[in-house]
Amino acid sequence: MHATCLILLAILAQASPPTGDPQAKAQAQALLGQGTKLYQQGDVADALEKFQAAYAAFPSPKLMFNIGQANRDLSRPVEALEAFEKFLVGAADASPEMIADARKSVAQLQKKLGRIQVDCETGGAEVSVDGKSVGLAPLPDLIWVTPGRHQVTAKHASAAPAIEDVDVTAGSVATVTLLLRPVAISHAIPAHTAAPDFGIQAASASSGGSEGWWMGRKWTWVAAGSTVLLAVGAITAGTLMDSKFDSLRSSCGAGNPARPGCSQSDIDSVSSRQTTANVFWGLAAAAAVTTGVLFYFEGQPVTVAPVAGGTTGAVVRVGF
Repeated sequence: MHATCLILLAILAQASPPTGDPQAKAQAQALLGQGTKLYQQGDVADALEKFQAAYAAFPSPKLMFNIGQANRDLSRPVEALEAFEKFLVGAADASPEMIADARKSVAQLQKKLGRIQVDCETGGAEVSVDGKSVGLAPLPDLIWVTPGRHQVTAKHASAAPAIEDVDVTAGSVATVTLLLRPVAISHAIPAHTAAPDFGIQAASASSGGSEGWWMGRKWTWVAAGSTVLLAVGAITAGTLMDSKFDSLRSSCGAGNPARPGCSQSDIDSVSSRQTTANVFWGLAAAAAVTTGVLFYFEGQPVTVAPVAGGTTGAVVRVGF
């Protein structure tokens, strides 16, 4: 590998695109030289940082050979495989020795890894494996992973997140199906429902002389109060859902470095809170409409139009 790095440093200029920035190329050559020196001294982690910085400055596909070797030495087989494959695709003019070495490395790494096939019918959903995004559904390729258990997640703005755990063995393909359930979001209810101006009129005798704060509209105010209480219930349920989600994220979700994977019962508990919040929002909307209807038909027109409102809002979708 040491000799290969030195060869790559010397021929980087030949591999450069014709329209490449000379200053960026020079910067990449300097970083590659520093990385090569660190690699020869056994400091592979720092060498990898230099190789990656060189690629960021001047993305020559030949640099992927160095990045692949360093990742492989650091026991990062998935990253190493990705780098070698990018090298083989983009550096067709590399030396036969380097191409043969890369192909050999790819074959060796593939034998040690497994793959995941993700089936997700929700187009555009973001798919993640162990908290790392791997693309949008439908995924065109299988996902290379190390043997063991992995957590696969799909998220979309219009649906509750789907989470599945899958066990993968070396040389095999594991299939995981992610079904996203749509989230019911209530229509926004205007903050205030104003009554039309009927002019200044006094309450009739049929109102029973109730000129107090009820203004002859007892059930209107009852409905308005119910709207407020139901909206508070919806907000409370949504808050409980967020709290449970944050707790699961830190204990077993992507926020936990160990990522043991959340149980189905834990996931269902978040979904049930979300459903409860949506039900309360729906009831609050119905109560707000009832308030408006009662205001128009209950009692006699008065000089002051009571406020008949509902609380706007919708449950916010979260994902692990």
